[in-house]
Amino acid sequence: MSRRRLLMLLKPIDVYSDSQSDGPSRITNPHSQPIHDVDLVVTVGGDGTLLQASHFIDDSVPVLGVNSDPTRAEEVEKLSNEIDATRSTGYLCAVTVNNFEQVLDNILEGRTIPSKLTRISICVNSQVLSTYALNDVLIAHPCPAAVSQFSFKIKSDDQPCSPLVNSRSSGLRVSTAAGSTAAMLSAGGFLMPILSEDLQFMVREPISPGETSSLMHGLIKSHQSMDATWFCKEGAIYIDGSHVFYSIQNGDTIEISSRAPILKVFLSQRLQTTVKKLEEEYLQKKEILCKY
Repeated sequence: MSRRRLLMLLKPIDVYSDSQSDGPSRITNPHSQPIHDVDLVVTVGGDGTLLQASHFIDDSVPVLGVNSDPTRAEEVEKLSNEIDATRSTGYLCAVTVNNFEQVLDNILEGRTIPSKLTRISICVNSQVLSTYALNDVLIAHPCPAAVSQFSFKIKSDDQPCSPLVNSRSSGLRVSTAAGSTAAMLSAGGFLMPILSEDLQFMVREPISPGETSSLMHGLIKSHQSMDATWFCKEGAIYIDGSHVFYSIQNGDTIEISSRAPILKVFLSQRLQTTVKKLEEEYLQKKEILCKY
């Protein structure tokens, strides 16, 4: 067996600054360089650890997630009346301490190959942001009590293929298939097969949507993009949570699409089996939601 180079990242990964940069991009600056010159990245923590690590990984280096503190069913049953006993869901983590050695051997021997997960590309005023979202993107006012005002439409081949929607709401969320199990699902969205290249979007708490109510939730297909314009004095694009964000202002335009480098992730066999069960149900939902 040839020698392999492995990089292990442990929770927490405290690589993000608390203040925004002074440069023209106005994006928070991670204190780390992109990860290169390794054959495998192993993250030890939970999904959050893998998400943070993904911001420094292109499509050339695969990732293996280790769930270091998985929730135990007996603990939830015993403590659920007192506290929230759930800890790390580890949806994207393929292994725990119990099977890490076996799975790692399979990877090194070439018996296991990584899955290709779609990420979100974001352009602000025609400039591509350097950070891609593996889970989701939230466009909203920095104050959760404030109303967000924006418009959006779906495009295909640079031509509009949906009506222009003007929205007053608490924000706009766009998720990948991998992120459809997180905030999107909690807000009333649906699960997507994790290998889908489509994106799911939802306007959060729309105010009097009227005739556009059917357009508050839908899909951005892999060959499409969403164009949005922000109409508030302040705003922010949050990428995979609150650590990485980009400030926007009145008149800024945002393009969202799945035209981003994929992320290679080793997934658990259980998750891959679940994907197959979801595919038929997803195709039915896709037919209903894709009105354009």
